[in-house]
Amino acid sequence: MNKVLLIFFILIINHIDGFSQNSGTIRGIIKDTIGQQVLRDASVMALNSKDSSVEVSSLSGAGGNFVLRNVPLTTVILQVSFQGYAPYFKTITLSTTKTSVNLDTIYMIVQAKDLGNVTVKQPPIAVKKDTVEFNAGSYSVKPNATAEDLLKKLPGVDVDNTGAIKAQGETVQRVLVDGKRFFGDDPKMATKNLPPDIIDKIQVFDDLSDQSKFTGFDDGNRVKTINITTKKNTRKGYFGRAVGGIGTDENYDESFNMHRFDGDQQISLLGQANDINKQNFTPQDILGGNTGGRRGGGPPRGGTAGTNATGITTTWAGGGNYKDTWGKNTDITASYFYNQLHTTNDQQSLTQNLLPGDSSTFNNQNNYSISRNRDHQINMNIESTLDTSNSIVFRPNIVFQNSSPNSSSTTLTTGGLGGKQINQSVSTGNSTNTGFNINNANFIFRHKFAKKSRTFSANINVSAGANNGIGYTYAVNNFYVPFVKTDTINQRYIDSSNNFTISPTLSYTEPIGKNQIIEINYNYSYSSNNSVNKTYNYDNNAHEFLQFDSLFSNSYKFTSHSNRLTLNYRMQKEKMRFSVGSGVQWLDQNSLNTTKSILVNTHFINVTPTANFMYSFSRTQNLRIFYMGRTGQPSVTQLQPLKTTSDSINFQIGNPDLKPQFTHSLRALYTSFDPTTQRVIFATINASATVNDIQSSITQNPNGGKTTTYANLSGTYNLSGYFNYGFALNKPKSNLNFTTNINYSQSQTLVNNVSNFTYNTTLGQTIKWTTNLKKIFDMNFSSTTTYNIARYTLQANQNANFYTETLSAEITWYSKSGWIVASNFDYTYNGNRAAGYNTSVPLWSPSVAKQVFKNKSGEFRLSIFDLLNQNTNVTRNITANTIQDVRSNVLTRYVMLTFTYNLRNFAGQQQRMPGMFQGMFRGMGPGGFGGGMRNFRNE
Repeated sequence: MNKVLLIFFILIINHIDGFSQNSGTIRGIIKDTIGQQVLRDASVMALNSKDSSVEVSSLSGAGGNFVLRNVPLTTVILQVSFQGYAPYFKTITLSTTKTSVNLDTIYMIVQAKDLGNVTVKQPPIAVKKDTVEFNAGSYSVKPNATAEDLLKKLPGVDVDNTGAIKAQGETVQRVLVDGKRFFGDDPKMATKNLPPDIIDKIQVFDDLSDQSKFTGFDDGNRVKTINITTKKNTRKGYFGRAVGGIGTDENYDESFNMHRFDGDQQISLLGQANDINKQNFTPQDILGGNTGGRRGGGPPRGGTAGTNATGITTTWAGGGNYKDTWGKNTDITASYFYNQLHTTNDQQSLTQNLLPGDSSTFNNQNNYSISRNRDHQINMNIESTLDTSNSIVFRPNIVFQNSSPNSSSTTLTTGGLGGKQINQSVSTGNSTNTGFNINNANFIFRHKFAKKSRTFSANINVSAGANNGIGYTYAVNNFYVPFVKTDTINQRYIDSSNNFTISPTLSYTEPIGKNQIIEINYNYSYSSNNSVNKTYNYDNNAHEFLQFDSLFSNSYKFTSHSNRLTLNYRMQKEKMRFSVGSGVQWLDQNSLNTTKSILVNTHFINVTPTANFMYSFSRTQNLRIFYMGRTGQPSVTQLQPLKTTSDSINFQIGNPDLKPQFTHSLRALYTSFDPTTQRVIFATINASATVNDIQSSITQNPNGGKTTTYANLSGTYNLSGYFNYGFALNKPKSNLNFTTNINYSQSQTLVNNVSNFTYNTTLGQTIKWTTNLKKIFDMNFSSTTTYNIARYTLQANQNANFYTETLSAEITWYSKSGWIVASNFDYTYNGNRAAGYNTSVPLWSPSVAKQVFKNKSGEFRLSIFDLLNQNTNVTRNITANTIQDVRSNVLTRYVMLTFTYNLRNFAGQQQRMPGMFQGMFRGMGPGGFGGGMRNFRNE
């Protein structure tokens, strides 16, 4: 493997060196025609004379001068553009005898209102303050691609096999379409359902809360966000896709998406049904777990149902999204989405529990579960400008869910010399759960006074939820030490909870000098949580579940009140922006355990400091630094001084003397783009230190179980670094990116009252090469090496290093006649794991397709998933005192025949909305499909 990577590096280096010897230079000075003023930061590009693709780009300097280096020795079109001026074009030919052209002075003419059919090319990347903008037209994708395929081409953006997106090393939590929510906040709804040919720009930035965007003061609620802006000529028309597929082993794959855009009004309908682990959305679990068993040694709450990587999931889903402008001043978006998931999971795991000295215990578990989930998701967003001074935003949302999980598990605990048996548990469980959740629905009123920067805003956040569940557990626990004992559990349990939180915030800003503003901010928060957890043992005489078991029950009523007052200061100049502030919070909590009649009252005073700094070195280079200090409160179960269990093997006891933990967080981001070389650099550093960290204190019981309580401990630190360096290659047209990830974490726990520090270091290096060809061939190649270093003070002999190597290649060849040959290959190697968990997985999925109809809107595709029948899934999880290896069932080889139809019907320059299927069957006589579709345009 290392030899392959070495050869790859050598080829790239030789290619770059060879290209530098076969390229030329174009230079000149850009001025205004009327005033003879030099024009700084004008966009200068050398375009391919055949397809108008960008060969090289740059910006003019302070004196209006520019230099384009590495221009291919061929005929190119020089394009110069500057806002307010008509674009300048000139054809230039470079050759081995003429490698340099000096154009002297280029005079720009003030732009007329109508440019006719002139098309101005845009640079591939633009940096606008804290936003990185990618020009979608600068990146080419394969036929029948989605927005997700376009994202894979972008420097600093990574999309994994499940569709999860990372940008600049951070997880993307929201994707907007034309600046508005699309099916709520689920990124996959847009990236897996929108085609790339309607996209004009991709913008990556940190989105702030509505109140922060209005006041200009960061409240710490940042969300990594992508905004997809659509092309203007696609905002009036219809587009969509329908897929039907049938495969071996009764596999099927059906889906459709249909979009109607008419200016400000956008209507989207989506649907899918399959049994091959495909979800064009992110599954939610608001009920706290889908494994079906919470007793008798079964798996803990929070299963893997609904994931793409493990298990076998059958999916049925569908919904609609509506966006429009009502009147002149009100924008509305609303969506409804339903999904039903049926997931089968079969897992084997080996968990090593580290103990003081050289001893350990091992849990060898087999778990089988089936879960059924049904979701109804409703989202709405209303933004209205009441007048020039007042506006409101209302974002309600609600999710209804019911689940029916079932599970069975067998767990064997061993330890000591020769792997002596300590206990064994065999359990089954099932439950039925229903509930709803409202997550941070908010309403905000905003007012601007006549005086600039003087504002007032009032924001109300509301969260609420309810969960009602009933379940059954049967388990047989056999204990072999310190004495032989059999414990049988046959129980019925009732779980219900109701929670409500309301949090109004008032903000007032006032200018105190040139470019300086202060903010006074007040927040009140009230929370209540009523939880009923009752467990009844089976009465053999009455043949009913009648005997209340207080050890397995835990019901409580919890309320919390807080008041926070904050003062912030901000200064902003042309290149620099700085803000600093701090708040004081008074917090009172009341927790009454109604099962044992235990009351816990707490009162805390917390400080919330914040500081932000941003400096723009140039239009394409900036640095951002954020600091935040926040308090974390102990949970209800961590505070309650009572003993509870869910399996009669492991027990939990709260600690009423816990203090709040305080976390210092530092985040720094650096962005640089060189338009001359198309070199891009993204660097991110995240660091945190936690004082009085709330951690586990574990006591190993003689029978192999654990008793866990909680303590405030020191020594918790986290540090992560991300660095991406990328540049464009001209032959072949492609982009090469090198990404480095470094993560370090340390924390302290107590095991049998002995301190254990855990130090985890992860080193990752990724090479990503993506082609950018307009025709015939498309390829994405990546290689990721991840090396993990785990160190324990409790047992130094358990210190371990393990690694994962992943190679991925997506290759597509397509012809003018409509033939497509594709191959997706992923190779994963896991090394230095426990016996039976070291795997080498070559996952190869080839396909062949033929596009049909005159405009290639139809496609027949024959594909084979996992041709070598080698697919498997193995993961390793490391916690403070455990090392766990897990093997899960996954999809294996199947063959699928699909037909895809793509609809494109845009008005273009017309003013009228086109008919949805206008001209679809025109001319479809004896000649078949060939005469139809002629009124469709693939934009």
